[in-house]
Amino acid sequence: MSTKKLSFLPVLLLIAVMGFLFGCGQQAKEKEIKIQFNVSGNAQTRQKAAQQQRIIEEQQKKLIELQKALSGLHSRGGARSQRQVAKIKQEIAAVQKKIQSVPAVIPSESRAETAEKPAGVKKPVISSAQATGWAMFRQNLKNRPASGPPITPPLDLQWKYRSGAQIDGSAALVGGVVYIGSSDSNVYALNAKDGRQIWEKKTGGPVTSSPAVVKGRVFIGSDDTYLYCLQAKNGQVVWRALTGGALHFSSPAVIGDMVFIGCMDGNVYAFNAGSGTLIWKRKTDGPVAASPKLSNGILYIGTLGKTFYALDAGSGEIKWKYVTENRIFSTAALDQERVYFGSDDKNVYALNQSNGELAWKYRAQGWVSSSPCLSGKYLFVGSNDKHIYALNKQTGGIIWKAKLKSKILSSPVEFNGLVYIGAGDTIYALRAKKGGRKWKYTTGGMVNSSPIIAHGVLVVGSFDRSIYAFTFIPQ
Repeated sequence: MSTKKLSFLPVLLLIAVMGFLFGCGQQAKEKEIKIQFNVSGNAQTRQKAAQQQRIIEEQQKKLIELQKALSGLHSRGGARSQRQVAKIKQEIAAVQKKIQSVPAVIPSESRAETAEKPAGVKKPVISSAQATGWAMFRQNLKNRPASGPPITPPLDLQWKYRSGAQIDGSAALVGGVVYIGSSDSNVYALNAKDGRQIWEKKTGGPVTSSPAVVKGRVFIGSDDTYLYCLQAKNGQVVWRALTGGALHFSSPAVIGDMVFIGCMDGNVYAFNAGSGTLIWKRKTDGPVAASPKLSNGILYIGTLGKTFYALDAGSGEIKWKYVTENRIFSTAALDQERVYFGSDDKNVYALNQSNGELAWKYRAQGWVSSSPCLSGKYLFVGSNDKHIYALNKQTGGIIWKAKLKSKILSSPVEFNGLVYIGAGDTIYALRAKKGGRKWKYTTGGMVNSSPIIAHGVLVVGSFDRSIYAFTFIPQ
């Protein structure tokens, strides 16, 4: 990315903050810290910038070491480990605070980014209008974002595109273009028909966030702590908004002139979609890896601190919250009355949207990090107990469950009577009514990415660094 020359000599910090998964088997990998700044003949400014760079590098090294230690302790359990976890979390918070306290000259349009509620921000417009196709992660009023002509397995591989690292996030498909991020720090735009690359844009860290594509712009988070707004046609940066931590797995939801996203610094952020100006941020009880869902002006999101929040989308005010027994990776599904999500306490929850009261919960045999999919009376969701469950959305009763080859972190999508989901290195299509297998395809790596379906194409990413596109070809 080129840095425009400005009169006030800005210091642009691109901090590759390590995103980490508590207990999901992901090992933290050390990333290079990139600090970019412009200086001219002002020796004092150059010296100050160098000092800032050294402080950031020292603290970032400490942060990486602490995160590795925390990841190692998390799965051990026991009273001693819990005390150690609490101590390391305190140390992490202190290091993050020190990093954020390093002074920097920030462009005027970004200075509001550290405020809880910046003054002078006009009332936002919240509207549900969206682009056709698959515009953003799990974000659809009907909770069935699959669209277009029906596809019937067996499916044929239409194309495969190789990126530079594993694919964790999911794709968006709008206007005949597939948009997706990679752990190689790039965002890619690919031709949906043949997989030809249209453009790629480098960020400062791994991209596990899934894109939202609205009105010719691509919104996506990066582990470098920035939310990016890119031109959909060429990948050029329109703006980028600084947060206080990695935007790891949480994916932006764009509604009206607002864009919402969760952050590993424990905040939920709301920015102006046109300018990137901060509208509000809400501190929660832990890092946020789930993605926001919105309905009737209310934002619903869970945290790794085990609390599920309902926030006023315009102000960030807490309407209600519900505490589970473990962290929440799962992104919620919504109908007209309830909100549904999974937790690592092994439960699937259904809460009343109006007040957060529990309608029902269903206990699986493993963590439920998968995000549920609603279709008619069914609620489909995966678990790391290797099963995909079909539950009655009204009662929480089990309709069927199907055992697959590995734990399930991928989120299902139902389309044309079939449920598509990734498990292990394989993509499955199961019959929605009874759970029988209709089709499967084995990739070269884990499929934690959630499949999308739009315009007659199924797209999914894999840990083998590839993006796969399948279609139905009549015989």
